[in-house]
Amino acid sequence: MYNSLTYHDYERVEFRKGSNHDSFKLLTGQWAGTIITFGEVAVKHNLGGEPPKLNFQYQIEETPLDPDELEKDVDFNEYLGDVLVHVIEQALEENNFAIGEKPNGTKSTDNNTEELN
Repeated sequence: MYNSLTYHDYERVEFRKGSNHDSFKLLTGQWAGTIITFGEVAVKHNLGGEPPKLNFQYQIEETPLDPDELEKDVDFNEYLGDVLVHVIEQALEENNFAIGEKPNGTKSTDNNTEELN
């Protein structure tokens, strides 16, 4: 829906010092000034050829708007999903990401995988 997002639309901010979760301040549009912190993020693969679905949790930290209304706002939630996709895409392009807790002194986790039985 908001596929033309750029770095000018949001900025990473340190809202919760020492947290492994990233906070972002929305800089443009109707939700400008809102700070959110993303929590758990998961990609759900759907069977039957449907595209994968991004599931995520977030916390509204600050907003000039009514936070209860924002949480119910479908457009706001879709916008946050698009912000998250942009953040993930940029992190992958820059090879600057971590899965799980970010190890100290590293830019990303190793690529080891474990087969589940």
